[in-house]
Amino acid sequence: MKKKSLLIALSFVFCLLSVHPLDCCVGRLLVIAVNGSADQIIMGEMLSVLINERTGTEINIVKHDTNACHETVLEGKADIYISYVGVAQAGMEVPNNVDDPLEAYALVSRSYIEKFGMVWLRPFGFRGPLTMDTDFKKEGRTLAAPITTKEVLKKFPVLDRVINKLGGRIDDKTIGELMKKKENQDVKEVVKEFLKTQRLI
Repeated sequence: MKKKSLLIALSFVFCLLSVHPLDCCVGRLLVIAVNGSADQIIMGEMLSVLINERTGTEINIVKHDTNACHETVLEGKADIYISYVGVAQAGMEVPNNVDDPLEAYALVSRSYIEKFGMVWLRPFGFRGPLTMDTDFKKEGRTLAAPITTKEVLKKFPVLDRVINKLGGRIDDKTIGELMKKKENQDVKEVVKEFLKTQRLI
């Protein structure tokens, strides 16, 4: 009798699972590579919380230097990294004398698609690289943006829409405020608070 009851219960569970398949992102792992700078630690956590809250995807954050972040994603060992237009221009045959930041972004974005199959998502709004003692008026800083690959976007079909919600929301003033808060508050709490005020989670 016990065996019969167990079989009935298992059959019922199986039927429920087959009728209500799990969401395509829930239970999957996404790896974000950051270089350990103050702005990237914040933005890595920002992406982590936003993606997890909106899709249920589990997130792992790994630290590498900037070049290694690029290679890690290119090799499929990570899924997303953060870079700056100027850094990308320096490593490629892309004009670096373009004054308009959005035009420079468009040139780099096009080159990355053609050469690497990598997709530059919408710029966050601030310019980097940054450190805790950055002079925000310093020349040479360029737009920061998340980068992924076409393969990752196929695997996680809503990922670009979720991440692009951050586009243009975090200017120099905002990232500066977040960096200051991070000095006295857990970074995950800092980004959660920001995302809630923006009604993104």
